[in-house]
Amino acid sequence: MRFLSVATFAWPDHYGGAERVIGEVATRLVQRGHEVTLLTSCIDGLPERELRDGVQVRRYAVDRASPVRFYRSVFAGVREALRSGSLPPHDVLHLHQMLSGVAAVAPGLGRHGTAGGGAVIGSFYAPYNEEYLARFRDGHAAGDVPWSARAVSAVLRHGDRALLRASRQVVVLSRFSLGQVAGLLPSAAARTTIAAPGVDLVRFTPAPDRTAARAAADVFGLPSDGTPLLLSVRRLVPRMGLADLIEAAAILGARGVRCHVAIAGTGEERDALAARAAAAGLAGRCSFLGRVAEERLPELYRAASAFVLPTRCLEGFGMATAEALASGLPVVATEVGANAELLAGVSGSALVPPADPAALADALTPLLTDLDAAARAGRAARAHAEARLTWNGHIDAVEQAGERALAAAGAGK
Repeated sequence: MRFLSVATFAWPDHYGGAERVIGEVATRLVQRGHEVTLLTSCIDGLPERELRDGVQVRRYAVDRASPVRFYRSVFAGVREALRSGSLPPHDVLHLHQMLSGVAAVAPGLGRHGTAGGGAVIGSFYAPYNEEYLARFRDGHAAGDVPWSARAVSAVLRHGDRALLRASRQVVVLSRFSLGQVAGLLPSAAARTTIAAPGVDLVRFTPAPDRTAARAAADVFGLPSDGTPLLLSVRRLVPRMGLADLIEAAAILGARGVRCHVAIAGTGEERDALAARAAAAGLAGRCSFLGRVAEERLPELYRAASAFVLPTRCLEGFGMATAEALASGLPVVATEVGANAELLAGVSGSALVPPADPAALADALTPLLTDLDAAARAGRAARAHAEARLTWNGHIDAVEQAGERALAAAGAGK
C-alpha cells in the first residue's frame, strides 16, 4: 500500500509520545514494503523534502508568532500541499493529529482531498479539547475555566469529531483512548482498533550493573555516588504533574530517604518548577536537564533507579513509561488514563492517586531503600517490555485498517 501520513508534528523533528508513534509507524511500514510519505510541519534548519529511513518526508512552513497564526498556517500548509498535486500518489490517507487531519479532509480539495476514493484512516491519541481545558485547571481533569476557554474547547471538540467522522478505520493505543473516542463520536467506536505501540528493545536496555549506571549518571552531571536517582521525561506543563514529584521528593527528604530528582524535557513550567524545587529545599537534589537528544535517552534511563510518571490527567499511553520499562526501571505512576493498562502485571511497579505527593513518596520509598527489591522490580519491568511492548501488533493494526478502508472505499463507489 501507499500511505500518505498527515501530521502536525512528528518524531524526530518534534519530541512527544504521539510524535514518536507517528515517526515509528512510518518507518516500520516502509520496512514491511509499503510506500510512505509523511507530510508534517517544518522547523528551522530542516529541508522541505527529505528521504529518511525510506520515508519520503514533505514539510510545510508554519508561522509560530501566535497560536492563531500557527493554526492558520498548519491548515494552509496541508491544504496547499494536497492541492498542488506534488505529493507522491497514495492509496491510504492516514490522519494523525486533529489540526492537520481536519485540513486534509475538509471540503474543497477535489480529487486530492481523499485517497483511493475515500480510504481514510485515523490514529487517535488524545482529545485536543480536553488537553486545552486542562491548561486552565492547573493540569487537572475537572474544574472551572473561563467561558472563552470553553468556547475554544468547543471548536476543538468539533475538530476531533470531524477527524473521527472522516476516518473509515481508527487506531488507538489503549482502552482508555477507546473510551475517549466513544465519548466524542459513539459511532466511531465500532470501527476502532486498540493496538498498543512498542518500544525499541535493542536501544533501550538496562544498565548491566551499578557501576555502569553510575557512569551514565556522571555523563549527565548527576550524582554518581550511589544516590538513588528518580527520573521523569516529560513536557514541562501542569498536566504532567511534575510539581507533585518535587513535593514528593521533599517529603522523602524530610523522612531521611535519600534521592535525587532528574527531569528531562522543556516547557512553559521550567522556571516555576525550578523555583518550587528551591522553595522545597531541594537545592542540589533536583536537576532540570532540558531536552535530551534522542541518541542520549537510552543512557539517561540507564542512569536512573526508578521512573516516575506523576500525570494529573489524560495519559493516553505513556511512551516514556514504555522506554523506562524496557530500560529495566520500576515505575511509579498515577492512576490516570492508560497507566493501569500499561503497568498491569508489572511486579514492583506501583500506581498512586493523582496530585497526591504523599502517596507518591510512600510508593517510592521501598524502591529507594531496598536495593534488592528495586532490582527485582527492574527485572520484572524488562521482562514485561519484552513480552508486551513490541511494535508488531501496532503495525499489523495499521496495515489492516488501511486494507479495510480501501475495501470500504471501493465498495462505496
